Amino acid sequence: MDDDLKRIAARLRTWRGDAGLTLQKLGDRAGVSASTIHKIENLQTVPTILVLLKVASGLNRRPSELLEDIEAGKQVSISRRNDRKPLSTSEATEVEHLIGMIPHNRLDIWRVSLGAGRGAGSAGTDAWHFPGELAILVEEGCIDFESGGESHLIEAGDSVHFDSSIPHRWVAAQGKSAKLVVIGVLPERLQADLMSRIAAAAEVVSAKKLKESELSDEMISLRRDAS
Repeated sequence: MDDDLKRIAARLRTWRGDAGLTLQKLGDRAGVSASTIHKIENLQTVPTILVLLKVASGLNRRPSELLEDIEAGKQVSISRRNDRKPLSTSEATEVEHLIGMIPHNRLDIWRVSLGAGRGAGSAGTDAWHFPGELAILVEEGCIDFESGGESHLIEAGDSVHFDSSIPHRWVAAQGKSAKLVVIGVLPERLQADLMSRIAAAAEVVSAKKLKESELSDEMISLRRDAS
């Protein structure tokens, strides 16, 4: 049963990502709340048959595909450089998801741009810790890295690989911004949560661009009327 639920969660995340749908957009198409889909993807609920039928329909998939054996071709996901778009998750943090998702995916890779003093476990917040492991390669700037009571300065070209279950922090150092590649083997629920957060950020960006476009069209119309 647990394996079946994990398979359903992984496939929903993969299909939703392939379709470019946020939780809300899929929820609207399927007639299911975004929070319910989030819980299914995070293994926080056991979905009913009716809900699975609706979600599969919203993704234009056959319900039987949720549990059938995975074809070899579906174990490959190619992420094209020109298709990836960095997303701002805050005023000083930008992330770019560097790989596509496959069923039962655990590995993840991100490019993260941090403002000075920003990062994981920054000042005034708790240190991070969760089952798994992380590797960080610093591309630009440097970070202050702390784990197990020891602190290190990780500079451009350096990398650090660590057990993420030990409380840790890493923040852009020396009053400068930093750019990192973060490679992680993460728990499924944390990975799903990260994907949901990125999807939410993408939805905000999309809404902002739509509003800017509407304002631009309105300004053009006003100018025409004035002339």
